[in-house]
Amino acid sequence: MDETTKETEDLFERKMARLQEIVDALEAEDLPLEKSMSLFREGQDCAAFCKERLEKARHELSLWQNGEMKPLSLRREQSGGTPETGDEAS
Repeated sequence: MDETTKETEDLFERKMARLQEIVDALEAEDLPLEKSMSLFREGQDCAAFCKERLEKARHELSLWQNGEMKPLSLRREQSGGTPETGDEAS
């Protein structure tokens, strides 16, 4: 893993952790409106960054599966036994 990739992964992890801190603070604390709005905006920035990184990773995975270009197919079994694909509408 090159240093740029490591730094990007570290940043992703830090943004995810910060987003969780923000969610916890907004849910648990009785904050003034201005502080709540500031945290909300910061949370939106963190979420947008993480979403972009996840979409990029998903795209890269879909490009090369087993050395061939194929769409990404993630299947999970839900509690009802119905397979679910990773193709969710945003």
